[in-house]
Parts: sequence; structure tokens; C-alpha cells
Amino acid sequence: MIDVALEPLNDQRLVYVQEEPALEIALPQVFVQPELTALQRGRLPHVEAVVAQIFRRYRANPEAPLGPDYQELVTEFQPLFAWTIACWDYLLSTEGCRFLPRHGELRAGARGDYRAVTDKDYSRLVHTIFRHAVLEFAQQPEAQSLGPWLRERLWPRILETYRQLENPPDPRQRTLTPYSYLRCVPYQFLNDFHHELVYSTARRLQPPEWAAVDTYFLHFYTEPASADAVGCSVEELLARLRQGLRTLLLNDRLVYCLLRQIERY
Repeated sequence: MIDVALEPLNDQRLVYVQEEPALEIALPQVFVQPELTALQRGRLPHVEAVVAQIFRRYRANPEAPLGPDYQELVTEFQPLFAWTIACWDYLLSTEGCRFLPRHGELRAGARGDYRAVTDKDYSRLVHTIFRHAVLEFAQQPEAQSLGPWLRERLWPRILETYRQLENPPDPRQRTLTPYSYLRCVPYQFLNDFHHELVYSTARRLQPPEWAAVDTYFLHFYTEPASADAVGCSVEELLARLRQGLRTLLLNDRLVYCLLRQIERY
């Protein structure tokens, strides 16, 4: 968050704006992960031979479906899938919510560029990771049994993949937060009056200051990416941001506050 260090001024009208405390979003409070008691049903003989057959089919045509053998493998490991689904509330409690970009019809009538990850998204993620793990196992000649392989690797990979969802598709942007369902690029204020007020007021800043405010606040760029976009060093970017924010704080405190609240998104 940008630190606006204001020097003492002989201005009786100056009011220092206190930062708002972080809001809290109610999430399921489940901080103990369910115990994994069973990996598979035990009804599919020669699991490793089935995996080898699946991999031969995949190597022959990577774009084709993996076939009925793969569906039998998924059925065999239903206890493992049931356990991963039971971990959904635990994951939300310990890692927090994550977001996915809206695409196509998901953008119709929606304000934000992102939507929250749901249990259905999580289920698809689990199945995708399971599929990749099975294909990777088939390429490890030293691995002898699929069950222990999955027990050791599946959950760490689910956790890693879920955590990576905080990174937006544009690497120039700051990481996503629990409020990123409000994030639009460029940022669009929910209230039309606020939207017009901020854009019309901020554009009256000096061009270098407006460019810094636009990239950092309204496009969510990181400090290095913002500096690269406006063609200056990070130190110079921060100086421009501080000067622009000082000007807004003195001349239009509402605009200043509306810009600063964007940083939480």
C-alpha cells in the first residue's frame, strides 16, 4: 500500500484520513482436515496395468479421451475423490476464497472481471490434477503402486494449484484478494457519481501523476509494472503517486478515499 507521508502544513482545513480496518468475509470455520482413511474401492485388479494401457492410448493420441479404462480408474478411486471433496470447507477456512476470470456468458450482466471459485470448480480442479498425476505415474518406472503415489502427491498439488489462483492472468497486476470479485480492469466504481467524480478529478492531475495513478490504482499493476508502463524508475513512480495523492487529499478528499480503497481489491 502506498504510504502518503504528509509533511506538517499550515493549513487549518487539512484533515488526516484514517485507513479503514480490513473487512471480514464470513467463511466456513473448519480448521481440521478430514482424515484420509481409504484410497480406493479394491474392486479393480491390476490397477497399474490399467494405468499403463491408459498411458499408451494417451501417447498415441494426446487429444483423444482417455477411454472407459480411465473411467473405471476414477470409479476405483472414488473414496479418494470423496475425501478431497470433504476437504473443501477446510480449504476455504485455511486458505480463503480464490477467484477465476469471467468468460463469455459469465460476463453478461456482471460487473466484476472475476468470480469466486465454487465447489464445482474445485471438483473439476481435483479431477484435472488426478488425471495429470495418473499420466505422470505411468512415466515413473521406479513407482510401483498408484495408491501410495497419489496419497503422497495429490493433496499437495491441489493445495499448490489452489494457492496459485491468487495470481491474475496478467502478470503485471497485483495478486487477487478476498475482494477481487469487485475488480474490473480498468476499475469501474459501482456508483456512477463516484466513477465520474474520480475519473474527471484525477485526470486533472499533472500528466505524469495521472499516468501513475491510472496504472497503479485503476489497472492494479504492481509497482515495478507501473513504473515500466509509465517509463520511469520505481522510486520515481512512488514519488509521482505520493504527489498525486497529496494533491487529491488537499483538493478532493472523497476522490482520495475512493482511490485508496481500491488497493484492497
